[in-house]
Amino acid sequence: MTRARPLSFGPKWPLGLFLGLLLSLQGLVLAGCSHSPKPKTLSLEKRGARSILAEPHYGSRRIHRMQPVVTDNLVIVGNALDGLVAYDREHFNERWRLQLRGGVEAGAEWVGPYLFFAANDGHFYSVAVETGKVLWSYPIRSEGIGQATFSNGVVYFVAGNNVLHALNAEDGNSLWIYSRRELSQFSIRGASRPTVEGQQVYAGFSDGSLVALDRNTGRVDWEVNLAGSQRRFRDVDAQPIVDGDRIYVSSYDGSLYALNRSNGQILWRLEEGGFNPVTLEGNRIYYSTSNGQLLALEKSSGQLIWSQPLESQVGTRPQLFRGLVVVGEYTGQLRVFEAQSGEPLAEFNPGRGVTGQPWIDPDTGKIMFISADANLFSLRLGWRDPSPLPTWWRSF
Repeated sequence: MTRARPLSFGPKWPLGLFLGLLLSLQGLVLAGCSHSPKPKTLSLEKRGARSILAEPHYGSRRIHRMQPVVTDNLVIVGNALDGLVAYDREHFNERWRLQLRGGVEAGAEWVGPYLFFAANDGHFYSVAVETGKVLWSYPIRSEGIGQATFSNGVVYFVAGNNVLHALNAEDGNSLWIYSRRELSQFSIRGASRPTVEGQQVYAGFSDGSLVALDRNTGRVDWEVNLAGSQRRFRDVDAQPIVDGDRIYVSSYDGSLYALNRSNGQILWRLEEGGFNPVTLEGNRIYYSTSNGQLLALEKSSGQLIWSQPLESQVGTRPQLFRGLVVVGEYTGQLRVFEAQSGEPLAEFNPGRGVTGQPWIDPDTGKIMFISADANLFSLRLGWRDPSPLPTWWRSF
């Protein structure tokens, strides 16, 4: 009778050697587990992109700087060439397009079913958000390079000819206008977005003035010059930001100012000009200068906390998201910094730069913006493990 032979798997190993190898492998695993894990890295992952132009453009460059208007189901963006377009929020499929000569450059104010904006064809519009149908238009006889503000049934905006308009939002009838003369031949392309607070409207103008007006009549309550005649670009194009009894605003070639809201008295100033408004959080100010710097400042005094250089002269308004600062460089990249320290964490290059202020979903970290080439981008902001375990190792 033939005796059964034991099963054999490869060469025969001495028992002692086998146990030694097993113990060595266990030691390596334990040693690896004892090391501190590497910190996660922040990533900007592209989820989608498409051109927002009706047809390709090969002429001179234009400034496409509108922040996307994002509703529950639409993304609405404008360009400085041919108008306004709405896309499906998830897949960027076109829903409607409104052709306007010279496009929509400055941005739009979304209020319920309505969208209010000034266009470069010399008109101010109210359109239906869901369909793009024009509800009314108002002639401004100038380019619409300033974003509107809605408050209590009235829309306020500064046109390219230095005229502040107050319109009835329901029918577009003019309630009052305020005009300033500008004698300088040099001006930055842009206009201040008005801020409405209490009974006053605050707006900047290209002659370097900040003006407080009665919201109902347009009567001037006070005005202050923030640039001085020695400046080349005196424009106050940044939106005034009201915080309690203070206003924070900058002139392009001048300074950042903290002003007394009741009379315009200067409380402090920082010799760094700016084009876009500041962002406030807690006791800090986050500020993109017109000299290529991103600054964090003490709100009470204007003292510097940290600074980071930007690749281009102008950056978008800083956006805050869960301890992060997001800013676009007009001729560079979209960049993310740690808010407390200013440490650079992530960047994304869309091509020629980021001229449109990004929109950030406060719940998910999804980012949408238009680039200098009039491309709409969708990104996901999130943390990533720099060295995940390989699949075969995770199976142990």
